[in-house]
Amino acid sequence: MFKKIGLFLKFLIVGVLWSTLWCVITQQIVFKIWNFDYLSPNQWRVIKAFWEKNGVIRGVSDYMLFLTLIVILVVWYFGFKKLYRVQYGKFLLKPFESFSKRQITKYENESKHVVIKNLVVGEKMSLEDLIQQKIDAEQSANAGPKESEVLRQNISKKITEQKGK
Repeated sequence: MFKKIGLFLKFLIVGVLWSTLWCVITQQIVFKIWNFDYLSPNQWRVIKAFWEKNGVIRGVSDYMLFLTLIVILVVWYFGFKKLYRVQYGKFLLKPFESFSKRQITKYENESKHVVIKNLVVGEKMSLEDLIQQKIDAEQSANAGPKESEVLRQNISKKITEQKGK
């Protein structure tokens, strides 16, 4: 029941908005080209009087006005049909969907494995123990001779070898 009410409301809203927009646009175009306001009852009375007095369509302009009035109705119908089929819920949620897709692709490009840091099986470590463990790891990495010192020693060996020759 709610679905039928929703579809009926969609039908009314799309119909009213599309019809209003279409009438305003086409009325301005037809009035500028043929000086004919098809929403005015007075204009239609003039045409009715013309036909009652056995009026004859003479020029291409008259035929084009008649053809334009028919095309306005046909385009209105197909435009309404097209706009009624649009899913406006998806249209309104499109910015959120694109943001979500962007976030997903952002994190998809990162590494595929999961790293769990500070995972301790058994006894829990205190913060001081973790800090001390990090300090010890850094000191053991820096315990050997530094790379720059090794390079200097190698260069000095080569220089002394060259002088000795």
